[in-house]
Amino acid sequence: MPKDSSSPVSMSDIARLAGVSESTVSRALNNNPLINEKTRERIQQIARSMNYKINESARNLRLKRSHTISVVINTGSAGGQTFSDPFMLDMIGAIADRLAEHRYDLLFSNRIVTSDDWHAYLMGSRRADGVIVIGQGINDGPLRELQRQGDPLVVWGGTAKPDLDYCIVSSDNPMGGRQATEHLLKQGRRKIIFLGDTEHPEIHGRYEGYRAALAEEGLDISARQIKVSFSSESGYQSIADLLKAEGLTFDAIFAASDSIAMGAIKALQSQGYKVPDDVAVVGFDDIPIAPFYTPPLTTVRQNIQRGGELMVEKMMQLIGDKTAEPEVLPTELVVRSSCGANPGYQPIQEYNQQ
Repeated sequence: MPKDSSSPVSMSDIARLAGVSESTVSRALNNNPLINEKTRERIQQIARSMNYKINESARNLRLKRSHTISVVINTGSAGGQTFSDPFMLDMIGAIADRLAEHRYDLLFSNRIVTSDDWHAYLMGSRRADGVIVIGQGINDGPLRELQRQGDPLVVWGGTAKPDLDYCIVSSDNPMGGRQATEHLLKQGRRKIIFLGDTEHPEIHGRYEGYRAALAEEGLDISARQIKVSFSSESGYQSIADLLKAEGLTFDAIFAASDSIAMGAIKALQSQGYKVPDDVAVVGFDDIPIAPFYTPPLTTVRQNIQRGGELMVEKMMQLIGDKTAEPEVLPTELVVRSSCGANPGYQPIQEYNQQ
């Protein structure tokens, strides 16, 4: 007898029309490779023609999965990075897009404020199937505990070390620090200061690259490092305070992020100094506004898009009970006008080349 059009379509209805078992229908609708491609396509076509909709809630309950991934910004309350930070917007956007391709949702948390129990907050009651953390943090104890609890965990952080069990995806921060500093040295700059909080593993790597480049040039590797958070405001205030206390005692700045660099440039300009004539500036990240800043910002480019995608791919491996290996992405120096090496730079030229 024909099925009442007002009744919901079930797998048994599709199985009857396709002449297969319900288990075959289930596998075909979930793209299980055990079902040959021709059969999968035929069953999926029948399901589409009948307007069949998978009951996601029931399936998730059966699989004991939420199909949600927690994403956490882990730079601490004083770190200065929030959801609205340009770097974070790019990274979270890349993560969300790739999660959507896997039919996963994103559960965002700026940071965990309830002490050390990340496991209960993020994974309790199956709120999420895994955790992606942006920023290794000054203290990675909570991350190690998530790993100890057996939670799928992928971290955007510093370079992986032998004693770390969780999966890290990162840029080659020491190489990026070298690239920035070597470039400034080639421009004849010798009094280069570093702006950034080296307690964060990512920033420490950039600082080590900076020190290595100075050492190879025979310069003092204890050259000045000023602790600042990730924000433009912090970059501005640190340079404003330094100029007030000492005057212009440096000829270049390597900032651990573009936001810090932009704040530093504004502080110099507010005191009548010219960038790059008086002080050359190089940032780190290559956020979208960098080419359009005044002057356009020379920076070390991280492949933020690829980083976000990789973290999701590794998370899917972990959820599938596979191993996920750490991965380090190369960095690239992008020369614009703030360092003095490309005074005729025009943003539109760069975008036409992409």
